[in-house]
Amino acid sequence: MMPELLRIGTRNSELARWQAMQVQELLARQGLKSVLVPVESLGDRDQHTPLYAMGVQGVFTRHLDQALLARDVDLAVHSLKDVPVQPANGICLAAVLPRGPVNDVLICRETAWLEDARAQATIATGSIRRRAAWLHRYPHHRVMDLRGNIPTRLRKFRESSWQGALFAQAALERLAISLQPDEKMISLPWIIPAPGQGAIAVAVREEDAELREFCAARLNDPHTALCVNMERAFLQAMEGGCSTPICAYARIEAALPAWESTEETFSVIFTAQVLSPDGSRKLDIELKKNLQSREIVSRADGLIEEIAREAAENLLSRGAKNLLRSSHHPSNPNPNL
Repeated sequence: MMPELLRIGTRNSELARWQAMQVQELLARQGLKSVLVPVESLGDRDQHTPLYAMGVQGVFTRHLDQALLARDVDLAVHSLKDVPVQPANGICLAAVLPRGPVNDVLICRETAWLEDARAQATIATGSIRRRAAWLHRYPHHRVMDLRGNIPTRLRKFRESSWQGALFAQAALERLAISLQPDEKMISLPWIIPAPGQGAIAVAVREEDAELREFCAARLNDPHTALCVNMERAFLQAMEGGCSTPICAYARIEAALPAWESTEETFSVIFTAQVLSPDGSRKLDIELKKNLQSREIVSRADGLIEEIAREAAENLLSRGAKNLLRSSHHPSNPNPNL
């Protein structure tokens, strides 16, 4: 039986609490009571070491996994992009909520330097993926490491002389961040998201069948689940993690108008990209598969495996592994700056 009061494990950052409260609200709509239980993660304790330099998987999830397995909490809420593709033994992802925005954005004061191919600029980000994508487009720029929660990173940017800083749009929107009068937010659709970006995941113990099935039936969004599971399957096939410059984004779009088909038809469009950590090289691929609405659930597992494998095999055959290993992760990966 499920407990009368569900304990929701969450990191203690403002964004993590916001995400956990969304799950709490969904549970309340189903008549279930819950309480938030804050758990400090390794990534929260150390806000100075670059994530890629920590040398461990799950820097934001490991302590929540431990709390789940110790039965200190009944479920845990994560930003899905932080969750390793192989959950800890005894833990499973029971649900993903409807996805939020997936784009990355630039917060800056002026924009003229973006149009000047000769302009020097310093940009800040803690993401090796965003760093690599930015340097691929702007190889003459300097990219600085930026750690901390969203308010901390914004404060560091505002106290600096940097031209801009990179953020996830979903995080800024969820916290209702207000820009200062001289600041602008520019969407960057040319940066392909991290696998799972913009999605909130609910993890439970595998043995808690009733809670696992409840989350899958009442909290899980099938369209989001298909897309993010495809992205994560690709990441696993590439043997990558959240600290490698591997990008993947799956989306579902209407393919045929209703009057042209007896059943609504959709296209699953999968875009993937691998960059060298210094941004000097990249490989990408886009795949498209059509399916009918009933197949989104019935064919989900097969479609996920089919597309993820095809994309990974294509990129690996073109040298993706060597590309990922071609550079180290220095604090400034551009040796010319």
